[in-house]
Amino acid sequence: MRSGWSRGLLNQYIAAVAACLSVVNSSTCYGWITPILNHLLGPDSEIPMTAGQASWVISIIELGNLISPLPAGIVSDYIGRKPVMLVTGPLYIISWLMIIFYPTVMMLGAARVLQGFSMGFTFTAAPVYLGEIASKTTRGAITSIFFNSWWLGFLIQYAVGPFLSFYNFAYFTLALNIPFILLFFWQPDTPYYHVMSGNMEKARSSLTWFRDATNDELKEELEEIKWSVEANQRSAGLRDMVTKPEERKALTILMMITATRLLSGTGAITVYATDIFNDTPNLSISSDVVTIVLGIVMLAGGVISSFTSDSLGRRPLLMISCIGTFICQFITGTYYFLLFKTSVVVSTFSWIAPVLIVIYSGLCTVGLYPVCSLYTSELFNSNTRGIASSIGAINVTIVSFILLIIYQPVNDYLGLYANFYIYSLTILIGGTYFYFNAPETKGKSFVQIRKELRKFRS
Repeated sequence: MRSGWSRGLLNQYIAAVAACLSVVNSSTCYGWITPILNHLLGPDSEIPMTAGQASWVISIIELGNLISPLPAGIVSDYIGRKPVMLVTGPLYIISWLMIIFYPTVMMLGAARVLQGFSMGFTFTAAPVYLGEIASKTTRGAITSIFFNSWWLGFLIQYAVGPFLSFYNFAYFTLALNIPFILLFFWQPDTPYYHVMSGNMEKARSSLTWFRDATNDELKEELEEIKWSVEANQRSAGLRDMVTKPEERKALTILMMITATRLLSGTGAITVYATDIFNDTPNLSISSDVVTIVLGIVMLAGGVISSFTSDSLGRRPLLMISCIGTFICQFITGTYYFLLFKTSVVVSTFSWIAPVLIVIYSGLCTVGLYPVCSLYTSELFNSNTRGIASSIGAINVTIVSFILLIIYQPVNDYLGLYANFYIYSLTILIGGTYFYFNAPETKGKSFVQIRKELRKFRS
């Protein structure tokens, strides 16, 4: 392979960025409600609702996300990763038109379900697409674009939402889908998919597009892909994920990391950020500004991981993230406990909680999130990758729904501190598991990673 910014490497990044515009569209749906939540609950709301209704509107997006991942994974193995992702653009546009022209609580809920359904398609197909177009030396940087795009969507909403009217904000978010459709339409599907479908000519064409290599190098990589796909297609797919030790281990790791990254607090913090900062007394700047800073730091953490995941490796990033986020969440919980449950005067140190929450978010996006995306694309065979991605997405949906739906009751009956103590305990459990079980996949081919996993028994 040739080094530097070659044509093939540039094509990898262009395709990855185009694909991940669908991820931006997903996160804008998720983060759309954060900057306008207080407005929706106020007297001038275009969609009047109670706090209880708002809680369900926030969390119901996960219902749609629960339905779509498994069929999306199966379909992506039959018609390709690209079509599964491309269809999300029109679906998101329809959902925003529903909100704009039929502004009721019921229609908002229905639109959120449709958005969640589309998110399931994106979260199932996009990590697989990125992992299969990337070379093994750039896989970390390419796949990290996935969560960088996720955080970019939140930052866009945090920065724009406070300054637009309800309807203009909805139109703005709708318009973000158009660049995705126009740019991703022209990108090729992955060489792995074309080999799976038996079209070796298209597989070679796709691989040539994404690589700068000699004919011998292309032939060697294509033969490796073909061997891997043929060997995997002789296996039993979903059954192998349960019966084979290496598949079982990979699935367990994926389930643990998808659960830990959300239960560490990001799911609730990204949605309730403005409310959390509003509950913190004596802040010298507005909660909207702190929320924008939060979005910037989350994106910055993801960008940093793009440059470190292929140099430092997956395990160091994962462990640094777990240790740092545990410390931040535990101290934040202690601060809120002292603030609301004791007579200790800590209100003069109001900066502690926002600063720690921002640091936590940056550390989380440096390790837990990008490594999860990498493992989704690296730990599984080509014929189980789509199914594994679906199972991971379903796990994310269930955990996220639980996290969002219990946040307000825990806050009301126990206190804000209890949420942060739950988050820190989850990180401690997950981090301990990763220390003993998470493999290092940096710079390894899929075949090498499979051999590494066969060393485990679970």
